[in-house]
Amino acid sequence: MSEILFTDVKLYDGSGRPPIMADVAVKDDRIVEIAESGKLNKTGVEVVDGKGKDLVPGFIDVHTHSESTYARVPTSDSCISQGVTTDISGNCGSSYYLTGAKKAADGYKDCYGSFAAFADFIEKSRPAVNAVHLCGHNGLRVHVMGYENRPPTKDEMCRMKELLADALKNGAGGMSSGLYYLPGSFARTEEVCELASLLKGTGKPYATHIRSESDYLLEAIEEAITIAKAGDGNLEISHLKTSGPKNWGKIDAVFGLIEKARAEGMNVHADRYPYIYSSTSLRMIVPAPFKDIDTDTLCTHLKESAEYRQELTAALETGAVTPFDRVIVVNSPFKEHRQYFGKNLVEIGEMMKCSAAEATVALLAAGNSPSAAYGWMCPENLEKILAKPYVVCGSDSSNRAFGDNATHPRAFGTCPNFFRIASKNCSYESVIRRMTAIPAVKFKLEKRGRIAPGYFADLVLLDLDHYSCKVDFSHPSNTAEGVERVYVNGALAFAADPALKRERNGRMLRIR
Repeated sequence: MSEILFTDVKLYDGSGRPPIMADVAVKDDRIVEIAESGKLNKTGVEVVDGKGKDLVPGFIDVHTHSESTYARVPTSDSCISQGVTTDISGNCGSSYYLTGAKKAADGYKDCYGSFAAFADFIEKSRPAVNAVHLCGHNGLRVHVMGYENRPPTKDEMCRMKELLADALKNGAGGMSSGLYYLPGSFARTEEVCELASLLKGTGKPYATHIRSESDYLLEAIEEAITIAKAGDGNLEISHLKTSGPKNWGKIDAVFGLIEKARAEGMNVHADRYPYIYSSTSLRMIVPAPFKDIDTDTLCTHLKESAEYRQELTAALETGAVTPFDRVIVVNSPFKEHRQYFGKNLVEIGEMMKCSAAEATVALLAAGNSPSAAYGWMCPENLEKILAKPYVVCGSDSSNRAFGDNATHPRAFGTCPNFFRIASKNCSYESVIRRMTAIPAVKFKLEKRGRIAPGYFADLVLLDLDHYSCKVDFSHPSNTAEGVERVYVNGALAFAADPALKRERNGRMLRIR
């Protein structure tokens, strides 16, 4: 790397202050000087003429599931093309190095059970973005207890605490939970509190997919606050939402709980993607008692037993978690399912010449669970959530390659559309701060999230007035508009001009 001088840029430094016209000098991986436009020496450096465009800190995606994709899609196209320079994975309780890596057919297999080995492997993979990983409670439970529906024994709790302590010591960015998912849903509050106590004094957050985002939403937020208090008082509520029409009216009570905790001194934030369709496994549509069966077992039973398929079909017809016409199949490991991508379960049933419930069972019985999007959120509440100063940007996606249409639109479109919606009610500078400096402090990303001397040169040159991304379920991988260049640690990671050479200069950020 060499010296770069950005001239004539409208500088949003991440502090929340109004922009100024400036020149910004970069040497190697750091910002070294900022001055009024035209004041810095251009001799012997690469000059990037901003032509009045906006220069902002690289965006920080606080909620991803990229842990298994950093090495498999090291170009991180979906992230870097929208200006994301730091990606925080391991959310919703998931930690691939504690679970799926055991059966991996690539280098991830050598990371199984070891956070340090995982971090080293990601570093050697040279992803285009900086990577941070949280240690997931579900991963800990699966690694130690499998899918047992019971409290851990004393020895099992000791083992989970040992694994979590080791991860935190070796740079994990905090602890996450997914109390909505198996086996996290089997855990009592006391179990998660005991694990979260290891965060005390670290400054690291407890990030959680709360136990319920619908009927027991308020109780779930209260539980999250209780668990965070057992830790360091640093809480990140994942993808804040009110799911299901009968719960849409709870939004003000949700804000009340968060703001009360903040007023009492807790460091509480939430993240959100700018869509009213969530996305998770199709198996999450199944009602009780099937919902308490792990995915592999459920799919195996469906594959092997016609009677079991009939029982689940009957249960779905009377108690599906979300209406069939509001569930869209997004992805699947099976080629024969590709024809169904972007279609809802009613449409898929028509294609299969059966009911939507039967189509759902057929998809699950194939042997694995497809990914699905659930349209059960309120558009008005989305705008209210994105207007809050304590809500930051999180895609709930993973690294995707250009042209990958087997995904939710949020993979390529979260940052631009978060910015567009949030800036309806907030200034550009305040929204930029929520996408950069606030999450950098929240997750202890030292010398990132700001444009200031001594900070790492994670930078985005773009046109904020035209920053957008036209994506939907039919075209989920369209790239963002308005982005000129993206730099990670001083190297050009993305450019709208295809003639410019891209570099992969991301780092595994070990948080101390």
